[in-house]
Amino acid sequence: MINNFPIWLISLDYFLACLMIILLINFILNLFLREESNFVLYRFITKLAYPILNIANKITPSFIVKPLIPIYVAWLILMLRIYLLPLFLGYSYIGKFAFTFEKDLITQVKSIFLDIAINLNYGM
Repeated sequence: MINNFPIWLISLDYFLACLMIILLINFILNLFLREESNFVLYRFITKLAYPILNIANKITPSFIVKPLIPIYVAWLILMLRIYLLPLFLGYSYIGKFAFTFEKDLITQVKSIFLDIAINLNYGM
């Protein structure tokens, strides 16, 4: 399925998916940790998300509360991935191109679990 699309479009989708995941993890960690936290993962994700949020600050409405900004920007990226990227291929690809990153990730996870199940079943 992935061979039907141009590599630059798939790369752009993967890049946007990674940005979206970084922002979602940042939002989830903000729910449970303080901003002064010394948790290594939180500091790493915050350093990754900070430039994204600075760029998106220009298009973020001022009435959105600061802790909700990462989820808002992740939603904007999701809308770009769903509606804008398939338009590069034409209107007929709107349902077919959506979520290539997630489809490939699920395929890889299924194959890993299938390999584990086969190895456990046959005792290899």
